[in-house]
Amino acid sequence: MSNRTLIQIHTTAIIKGLYERAMSLNTLDHKVTKGELRELFVSEILEQFLTDQFGIGTGVVINQAGMQSAQIDIIIYDKRVLPPLIKNKQIGIYPIESVLALIEVKSNLRKSDIEKSEDNFSYVLRKICHLDYSYDARKYKKTGKSHIYRPVCGLIGFYGKGVAKLRTSDGSDWLLENAEHIHAVCLMKSYSWVILKNKWRFTPHDHDTFEETKRFIAIMLDNIRTRSTKFPYRLEDKHKDWLSIYTRDQEKIRKYFERNSQDI
Repeated sequence: MSNRTLIQIHTTAIIKGLYERAMSLNTLDHKVTKGELRELFVSEILEQFLTDQFGIGTGVVINQAGMQSAQIDIIIYDKRVLPPLIKNKQIGIYPIESVLALIEVKSNLRKSDIEKSEDNFSYVLRKICHLDYSYDARKYKKTGKSHIYRPVCGLIGFYGKGVAKLRTSDGSDWLLENAEHIHAVCLMKSYSWVILKNKWRFTPHDHDTFEETKRFIAIMLDNIRTRSTKFPYRLEDKHKDWLSIYTRDQEKIRKYFERNSQDI
């Protein structure tokens, strides 16, 4: 395709390289681990397209009431809001107020992986993000909202069969029934599905451009940037006790949420 720009060609080369490295790992005697693929995806793709404002880690998401998610492969957060409250090389604890996106990475993507990711994402979006457990409860009690800002959630697989229905443009009904809290799904070298204007959109694999993977990555990263500008607790000139509410005595936190819930 002679009309492709230098950036388009370069991006395709990056994604092809990522896929080829993942496949080369898979041919080794030992089974490729999810951790290896996660590190590849982060280093080859995400770190190249995210600015220094954003941090990338792995671990669990927590709210101010102490509710925790399952372990998430990739957590993207805004460094300007709150850092991980606990972090080492293996795992971090990320306050929901700073979390922009959650991504699950699968080596062999199966139907059960999509269903499990849906359960994990549902708990984060419906429970951990619930307004009852938010520092912003008083501010938003008149809006009728039940949830604070919620991160975008995606799932990417490097190989596997996935779900047969998702290999054609007829897969949207399956996603509507089984992936309510997932915003994007990609099986590299096969297909991707993304939510655009409340509808699932299908992109088949293109051998020359890896368009399905590029669309998944672009949609996820564009939404991360957009969400970083739309915090209900955006960086305004008002004092906020985010760190205090996480680190102070839990009994005081419990009473704080009880007061807020009564006001809503």
